[in-house]
Amino acid sequence: MTPFSPIYFIKENKKKCILLIFMIFLSYGVYLGGLYVSNAFDNWKLSLEYSDKMLIVKQAASDKNGHEFQLFKEKILKDDKVKAMPVASYNGFSLESIMGFTMDTLDLTFSTVDDFKAYCDYMGIECDFLKLNDGSAVMSSRFAANAGLKKGDKIDSDIKNENHVFGEYTLDFITNEDGYLLYFINKDLPNQILIFSDKMENKELFDYVCKYQNSYNVHIKENLRDRLEGQLGVFNILYMFIVMLISLIMSVTINAAFIGMYQRRHFEFAVYRAIGISKQRIIAKISGELLCMDIIGITVGGIVAFTSLYLLNHMVLYPVGKYLRYFHPVALAGLLFCNVMIIIPLIFTRSRKLLKADICEY
Repeated sequence: MTPFSPIYFIKENKKKCILLIFMIFLSYGVYLGGLYVSNAFDNWKLSLEYSDKMLIVKQAASDKNGHEFQLFKEKILKDDKVKAMPVASYNGFSLESIMGFTMDTLDLTFSTVDDFKAYCDYMGIECDFLKLNDGSAVMSSRFAANAGLKKGDKIDSDIKNENHVFGEYTLDFITNEDGYLLYFINKDLPNQILIFSDKMENKELFDYVCKYQNSYNVHIKENLRDRLEGQLGVFNILYMFIVMLISLIMSVTINAAFIGMYQRRHFEFAVYRAIGISKQRIIAKISGELLCMDIIGITVGGIVAFTSLYLLNHMVLYPVGKYLRYFHPVALAGLLFCNVMIIIPLIFTRSRKLLKADICEY
């Protein structure tokens, strides 16, 4: 193993290098913070996938007697290009998020079991419809765990402090949907129209229904994704600001620690210069040492972080209907930014300083 090998340097300076590797390892806190911040939007992931495939139309505020809405309802129910059914979206209650505040979720009330079955068939939801009737409630398993409910429990206005449940229901089925979903069946409540199509989704479906809006005075509810991205997007902005601040602090701190280590090696690099070692090889040596420590720190950090996440999810969060995902682009972007902010200035400043080392000074 030659002195120009990065491993040789780390082996000869174990204690100092371990300390610096540990400091780089701490940058994984930025990654975990990104997973934590993105969790609010993750809670809506499946709900957003569903909402992108459908539209909800309700009575316009200016349609005082509901005459226009009734005409629209009669027309859309006869359209063979779409599937339409009466629903309500004001029955439901909030979930407890991992960030410490409560959040709403997608909740729909259907007038009949047949309508709910058509919805499930379209969305790919597995359910035992023979167990359902007027007054039934259906929840996803994660939401049921979050609310502390099990099959057969009663759901009414007293179920939680923050709720808007109208009537009394029995939780007759728990689905395996990977999200927070809640459905009710009550023939008396639906006052809106849910529309979906086997041939159209998203903007195409929206544009098709808008043609009806030109003829009838009705209100198409805002797309759930558009509303949430506006509300929850602030978390990503705040996170990136915090990442930049932490990156700056860590860059200054780690740079200061490396200055002390490399100052003691000033004579070593002066000798390299004196015997004719090229600047490129010196820069490569410094870069190799720093990148090697960085890779070790990131690798160890990844092992510890993902092991901790696994234990946290399975032992603490899953039992209460919560979770942290293992990967998110925002978290990865934060980690990479922090890492680049630490390593690039280090390579630049140490190389620039040590390339000036002169044997004549000794």
